[in-house]
Amino acid sequence: MKLTLIALSDAQQLLDFELDNKLWFEQFIPPRESDFYSVEGVKQHIREFLLDYHCNELVPMLIKSDDNKILGRLNVSNIDSKKAVAHLGYRVGHQAINQGVAKWAVSQLSKVLKGKRVKTIYAYAATTNPASQKVLTSNGFEAVKVVSNYAELNGEMIDCIEYRLIIR
Repeated sequence: MKLTLIALSDAQQLLDFELDNKLWFEQFIPPRESDFYSVEGVKQHIREFLLDYHCNELVPMLIKSDDNKILGRLNVSNIDSKKAVAHLGYRVGHQAINQGVAKWAVSQLSKVLKGKRVKTIYAYAATTNPASQKVLTSNGFEAVKVVSNYAELNGEMIDCIEYRLIIR
């Protein structure tokens, strides 16, 4: 496996990945806007992410197999170099679950953040998502607190656990 910076050339494959996994992802995270689901919508998404990347606010990565198939995504966002903090988000396609993909990708954070002034990373996992909780704890994240009503998912508010990793 490998992590690659998202690129415009990934647009069609990323669209296919997002469409193939739309229902799977929407079990865990709020749905995307409908205009995202077109080649132009995905290209616009990539352009915005790359702009944020060049402003040192986001590191948008794709998790790919050795044969370049997209398995998932890993984003380090809200990078604040003055406070030395950032937030982690990731998602793995349905066909790649239970294969250590997310655990491996999160383990690569030090490489992803090389040259960034980040010492603390926050991540959130739904209280009903033990798989994501395990990915975080197995990579050294510690549970900090439960955040009630963190997000709305399928018309209901969900609680999440806030995790923190201090990079030494």
